[in-house]
Amino acid sequence: MTDEPDQIADFRPPPPRADTSRTVEYLQREEFKAFYRANAAKLVGFLVTQGARTADAADIAQETMIKLWKSWSTIDSPMAWARVVAGRELVRRLGAVEEDNIDESEHSALLGNASDIDDWVRRNDYQRVLAALPPRQRQVLVWTTEGYSPTEIADQLKLNAVTVRSNLRKARRAMALHLGKGAQR
Repeated sequence: MTDEPDQIADFRPPPPRADTSRTVEYLQREEFKAFYRANAAKLVGFLVTQGARTADAADIAQETMIKLWKSWSTIDSPMAWARVVAGRELVRRLGAVEEDNIDESEHSALLGNASDIDDWVRRNDYQRVLAALPPRQRQVLVWTTEGYSPTEIADQLKLNAVTVRSNLRKARRAMALHLGKGAQR
């Protein structure tokens, strides 16, 4: 026998591995929830300013948010993406000119019973002027008021930047004429 002490193997179980897929999924879910809470009503307002009835705007916004969640991990600019998708759906619905007699007082679960958007639309002359603009002029003006530059709008809507600037100029001119007439009354 040898005089060396018996060597006891230092056995420790490996540390538990963190399940990174669950962590990433949880973080994405929380990030989307925060985005939804902060922007769902804004998206409804964005659609209303483009000519949608409040109930339709809420419906389109909800459908858009569902689509956004399904692609959440692949989208770089979620609000721009949501505006494009919702705007396209609004155009499709406005193009399908079928008269439906929906009660205008109908509210969405997204907005609750009393909507600040409804009150704003009723009181705001800006909305009436917007409604009188041609759809493309209204669209670029609303995107501009949301903080997008003509170049960004052109990128998002797949338009020529010159077209966006031209429509924006025409929309601003129409707004100025209307506001000038209102001041003369």
